[in-house]
Amino acid sequence: MPRWLRVLRGMIGTGLTFAVGVGGFTALVGLIMMVAGQVTFIEILQIAGKFSVVSFILGVMFSGVLALSAGGQALGKLSLKFVTALGAAGGFIYWLMIGFANGFNAWTLGVALMNLVLLLAMGGGAAAATFLLARQAGKSLGAGEDDVASLGEGSVEEELRERERERVKRR
Repeated sequence: MPRWLRVLRGMIGTGLTFAVGVGGFTALVGLIMMVAGQVTFIEILQIAGKFSVVSFILGVMFSGVLALSAGGQALGKLSLKFVTALGAAGGFIYWLMIGFANGFNAWTLGVALMNLVLLLAMGGGAAAATFLLARQAGKSLGAGEDDVASLGEGSVEEELRERERERVKRR
């Protein structure tokens, strides 16, 4: 399988991990609020569903940005601080998107700050949890330094280069 396809598979897997993690966390908070009598079960499902969909999209984008910004480094070489900061930055960008889509007009200052803190924590937390999970999976699978995929050349790209070299030689 070419490396770009493995990276794409990893991006989708990260998106799914974000969606399940954030959706589960949102549902847990919602259940606590339901016990307190503040929301209904249907509202919990709606909110958790919305957060899961958004988290999937943000997880895919986060994974793509991480793959590009990692510079081909192995997973074990990346720092938890870097990955967490990247996830929190994604949460901040999402907060800005919501804000400019009329959130700033609808929010009070307290609601805006609460949303900011929540999205920073969820973005950073989801990134850190996914990173630690991926590191642990790599260890348990026995992946060595040579087995770690990066965004370098894959077999398809190398084959195309070889064909081009042969074509140039024939001239």
